[in-house]
Amino acid sequence: MARIEIPLIKEYQRPIIELYDEWTLIDTGAIVPIISLRPKKIIKEFSGELKKANVQVGGLGGESNGDVYQIPEFKIGENLVYSPFEVFVPHAPFLKFPFLLSATMFYGMNYAINTMDTQFVIETGNMPLKREFKLISLKGGLYPQVDGVLVQDGSIFLVDPGIASTFSLSL
Repeated sequence: MARIEIPLIKEYQRPIIELYDEWTLIDTGAIVPIISLRPKKIIKEFSGELKKANVQVGGLGGESNGDVYQIPEFKIGENLVYSPFEVFVPHAPFLKFPFLLSATMFYGMNYAINTMDTQFVIETGNMPLKREFKLISLKGGLYPQVDGVLVQDGSIFLVDPGIASTFSLSL
């Protein structure tokens, strides 16, 4: 088991860390990770490759149009590596913090936002330190898949309750 501790940015009263010289929001309610940077920068700095064009992601803040890019390697701390890593990139970058990490990325792990010691703590348990994270198009929505496992209840994406009752996955 690995324990990864990343300092929280003290000036914010929210779970913000620094990754790749950018402020990064840990969003425990998010399903899909977002990188709110221009595609040229994702291609140049992360060797990103367009995987799915013109997709729509919904959430409590509304709907966003964008693309899915695959990054060959995305690291959190020194040890936790997502390879490959698929991420939603909005057409119009809108986030104050360019990276948003979703709860689904930490499937099978324990994680905590320790405000007393100002740390984001990840305990990997029996999960590997090298993981695969993909966004699968299914029934009109994007679904996170970690190491080959769909890790989100599909019913929250779907409008038709008849469809939702026939497709339900949960953590």
